[in-house]
Amino acid sequence: MKRYTMPACPAPTDVWQKLKAEKRPLVVWGMGNGADKLTARLSELGLSVADYTASDGFVRGQSFHGKTVLSFAAVKEKYPDFVLLLAFATSRPEVLEQLWQRAEQYTLLMPDLPVCGETWFDAAFYEAHYPELRRVYDMLSDETSRSLFAAVLQYKLTGDILILRDAFTAPEETAALLEPQKICSYADFGAYSGDTLRELLEQGAPLTDVLCVEPDRRTYRKLEKYIGTVNNERGAGKCRLRAVQAAVWSENGVGCLAASGNRNTTLVGASHEARPETVPLVTPDSLCVDMTPDYIKYDVEGAEEPALLGTALTIARAKPKVLLSVYHRSEDLFALPALFARMFPDYSLYLRRPLCVPAWELNLICLSRSTEPRIK
Repeated sequence: MKRYTMPACPAPTDVWQKLKAEKRPLVVWGMGNGADKLTARLSELGLSVADYTASDGFVRGQSFHGKTVLSFAAVKEKYPDFVLLLAFATSRPEVLEQLWQRAEQYTLLMPDLPVCGETWFDAAFYEAHYPELRRVYDMLSDETSRSLFAAVLQYKLTGDILILRDAFTAPEETAALLEPQKICSYADFGAYSGDTLRELLEQGAPLTDVLCVEPDRRTYRKLEKYIGTVNNERGAGKCRLRAVQAAVWSENGVGCLAASGNRNTTLVGASHEARPETVPLVTPDSLCVDMTPDYIKYDVEGAEEPALLGTALTIARAKPKVLLSVYHRSEDLFALPALFARMFPDYSLYLRRPLCVPAWELNLICLSRSTEPRIK
């Protein structure tokens, strides 16, 4: 990836300030939760959406926020010049290629929208938290991590998706840190439908003990089904595979889940439309009393801090490799690395991220210095 350095502080401007100064019509590309959130944010700033457009094949005369969704050809015909605001996530190569092409031909921006919470990453937020961000930048253990961190900050301030075309790391770089061929026992908090388990098996991980925790009822059924398939293929008993329907937290109890049946399932405080469900809250420590994980993954939709606090004993005891999502809340980018470093000062911290838009899937990989691999 290209090398980036920390943006200047104070930042001269941000994407929201640029949009407030725009005279051209604002056209939102997308019709999902992201478009809802972006529309609400623009309204807060006194800005209005001129029209909505969708990718080819998705335009069928439908209405969104009271406007007929236009094809991109219709947008170009209606407006001689416009600002296109991207409001959906993707990692599909063919869609990404289309995005890069449009970003080079038109004014295409993707304002950063927090997955959870209502704190916006703008110039004021960056200036207020610059010392904390700088400390995290300095504590990261390699140049790739620091460059990735700086690139994500630059994207969040500017909304320029072409930065994200550079701000990613190849799967081999993540594998070099995690060494899946050495992972035997792992705990997956936010297991979704078993995608990480599937990936580890494909990478040849010699798994003997697996704990998968997923709070969403519908997704949990898919997880159970996949685990059953793995048991049938590998032979039951060769690996202890356990699934638990719960949300991990800093203490045991009961919580309210905004369940959506997808990766946006969160605990209370969700800003998207979802049906609330009651779900058990459990500490990872209580789930791991009879296992010694050598790898723990957290992707718990904004609950990473309480989940990490609830795993303090297990990490101190087992010294596992840890993958921690640091992109759900605007504060996660500095608060979670700083928290982990305070709790476990004998760990090295790395950032890795696959190719996607927006700046999601940003993972902090934490390795005990006593066992971390030698990275070339």
